[in-house]
Amino acid sequence: MNCGESIIRKDITYLYVRNKLEGWRIYGIVPPHYLLSQRKFLKVVLEPPSFEPGSWRGAGNVLVDYDTHEFWLTTRPRKVGVRGYGVEIYRSTNGEDYSLTYFMSKEEVSELCGRKIKSIEGQQMLLDPLTGRYYLYLAIDDEKPGWCTLLLSADDPRGPWTSERVVLERGEDYDLLEARDATISFVDGKFFALYKANSGKRVNMALAVSSDGKSWRKLGVLEIDGKPQPDYLLLYGNIFSSGLGAMFIGAASRAVVNGAAVAKTFEAYIIDYRNINLETIFVGEWTPKSPYERKDYPIHSYVDIVYDPFKDRYLIYVESIDPTYSKDLGVNLEVDRVILYEVPL
Repeated sequence: MNCGESIIRKDITYLYVRNKLEGWRIYGIVPPHYLLSQRKFLKVVLEPPSFEPGSWRGAGNVLVDYDTHEFWLTTRPRKVGVRGYGVEIYRSTNGEDYSLTYFMSKEEVSELCGRKIKSIEGQQMLLDPLTGRYYLYLAIDDEKPGWCTLLLSADDPRGPWTSERVVLERGEDYDLLEARDATISFVDGKFFALYKANSGKRVNMALAVSSDGKSWRKLGVLEIDGKPQPDYLLLYGNIFSSGLGAMFIGAASRAVVNGAAVAKTFEAYIIDYRNINLETIFVGEWTPKSPYERKDYPIHSYVDIVYDPFKDRYLIYVESIDPTYSKDLGVNLEVDRVILYEVPL
């Protein structure tokens, strides 16, 4: 891949999309309000490993290669009685139809990193603009109580992958038990990670930054509009560059039911990393538009949003909670799949 050419091509496409909306006096990035209101259900992308309650697929993200017209989707699978048991990487040429190209079990990840891994959860795959290597961040439950974030790297999403290091380790008062399930993006020359920080008493969003994606500096738990976060908040989506600064757009989980973090709102925040604050841009209700989502809580935490330059649209991938096969909300009660919405431009 020629990273420079890809970035230039993306900028040109971005300007084209932006200018189409300027006729409506809408400037800057495509607003989250528009993404929510104009989304159309497209299809089921990935089914769960089985349809027994406790079976899930999701908790990943999508990477778009502007040069090869490839979409790379990463997920963690889970089955009844078997927690997150691996890493799956899928390939697509249209962003809709995916085929499995790589699987790595949690035992294989354990061997790579030298830690016994009991479960794998949230995953983020990025391309390092300096080296051209792919970075894969994994939330892992290892020997210590709680979760941390491990970094793997490869020259190709098909592998082989090598272990770099644990990049977000728990240990601060605010992330004593968990430093994981991060939303990670490279924005204006800086890596941003909005991650789940569990103190044992509260679950909040903390922020870490990096210049190389390997060595991270924790900045602490963010306020929201200058005030403390609620006792429980998990944000998961994507971080974009905007005229106001780095902007998070995605799902917000504010409730835990039977051990499962569930979401029913679509939210956006400016990340003011200098003042450790999230400035509210938008909060809207996610109303299901498919038969594959519960009406009360449609989303199991995880969402990703990417721009498809080949069809001039945004794609929104959702780990949805099935209303038919699920017994109820909960870790061992739900059936989750990956579904896809599109926002034509």
